[in-house]
Amino acid sequence: MRQLLILLKKEFLQIFRDRFMLRVVILLPVVQLLVLPLAADYDLRNFRMAVVDRDNSPFSRRLLTKLQAGGYFTMAASAASWSEAERLVERGEAEMIVEIPYRFERDLVRGEGPEVAVHVSAINGLSAGVAAGYVNSIVGDFGAELVGERLLPAGGTGENGTAPEVRAVVQEWYNPRFNYKTVIVPGILALLITISGLSMTALNSVKEKERGTIEQLNVTPMSRTQYMLTKMIPFFLIGTVQFSIGLAIARSVYAVPLLGSVGVLYGVVALYLVGVLCLGFMIANFSNTQVQSIFPTFFIMMILILMSGLFTPVESMPLWAQRVNVVNPVAHVIASIKMLLVKGSAAEDLKLHWIALGCFAGAMGFLSVATFRKLKA
Repeated sequence: MRQLLILLKKEFLQIFRDRFMLRVVILLPVVQLLVLPLAADYDLRNFRMAVVDRDNSPFSRRLLTKLQAGGYFTMAASAASWSEAERLVERGEAEMIVEIPYRFERDLVRGEGPEVAVHVSAINGLSAGVAAGYVNSIVGDFGAELVGERLLPAGGTGENGTAPEVRAVVQEWYNPRFNYKTVIVPGILALLITISGLSMTALNSVKEKERGTIEQLNVTPMSRTQYMLTKMIPFFLIGTVQFSIGLAIARSVYAVPLLGSVGVLYGVVALYLVGVLCLGFMIANFSNTQVQSIFPTFFIMMILILMSGLFTPVESMPLWAQRVNVVNPVAHVIASIKMLLVKGSAAEDLKLHWIALGCFAGAMGFLSVATFRKLKA
């Protein structure tokens, strides 16, 4: 028993002397429990809608206010025309179009039961289905609410003497059958290159330190940039090949469409891979062993992936999480791949994602070079 206690004391001393391990043990569960439960939220909030109000009457404005009152929907823009609203959806600035017809108020007063056209982007199947259900419920209660407030006759104005009913005619775009594979497979393609690019680059770079071969590289005239390129170019090519294989499987096995430009698709993937590989190299700069590099790699991947909107809609997250998610590269690459595969978006529709991924790649490239010290590696 005494020997066991002595050995246990030695192990605890060894663990607590490793400052890196101590930080991981304390910070990892704290951050995960504070962030991840908020990200894994299936409630619908702040679903962005573009509005085409052709009636522009007090009743139509009241309906739009009612749609936003519960916090489920927010107005991304009030479009002057249908084509403008459609462009907002194509660029990913809105997920839904609400079109209120001409003579909406007049038809309500006459009891003719006007129809409100609702077009939902079903590129994210779960949130689109929930949004369609909420719209149907809210719009369906609108006529009864007006009767309750005596803005319409209590006995009804229609032929049957009933309260006028406002109907929502919902149409799903891009994924009308809510095929889950169409939603999840493009995201998994992004995860393939994330996991392989980040972890493989970090582990391979740290291996030089563990084997001692980094000392031999220190005496060579090779620059830091050349060393980084030799470490990252092979995994860049490997990541591109993995994505190509995954894309072929997605097309042939799961029938995922490819409506956008292949060149633009690979341009997005290449830009994202550069940032991921530089991030993996930067993790290796702060690690002395492969085991040490695994912890921050796993931690970073878990946070970025679960907050990317792949498994739960970004609109369901708290407002602060949505703002933080603006700089989440995984969220941008998943959105870009979905838009190119399922929507058929053009390169200019991805402007926000190009900027975000470019800033990510540039920042990670700068930090990976700045934190690498060949003589101290």
